[in-house]
Amino acid sequence: MTIEQIQGNGEHILIVEDEELVRDMATEMLKTLGYSAVAVASGEEAVCYLEQHQAHLVMLDMLMPPGINGRETFERILATTPGQRAIIVSGFADSIEINRILQLGASQLVKKPYTLCELGVAIKSALFA
Repeated sequence: MTIEQIQGNGEHILIVEDEELVRDMATEMLKTLGYSAVAVASGEEAVCYLEQHQAHLVMLDMLMPPGINGRETFERILATTPGQRAIIVSGFADSIEINRILQLGASQLVKKPYTLCELGVAIKSALFA
């Protein structure tokens, strides 16, 4: 796929990632792809953010110690925003937890480290499937 094929059109993406460097990198990648991006450092922050704002898609890290994990975050988000679209982004995660979050409606798993193209394809697929 070319960059043009995975380019966004200003859709708002919420990045939920506990590592600052990864948050910053993901934000820059999304902006390069034409998305509007906001990043938070925990599941709790994501839930609070979505109580006040809307997002076309949530990029969820699975492991975010010491707070709630990606599955718990997504469950809380769905309680207030049914049908929220999400993808999982993780370097290592328990397959049981991955399966649970996919059953809740997350679109797919993107393994860290990911490329601009891999991220773009996953987001495009999740937004327009």
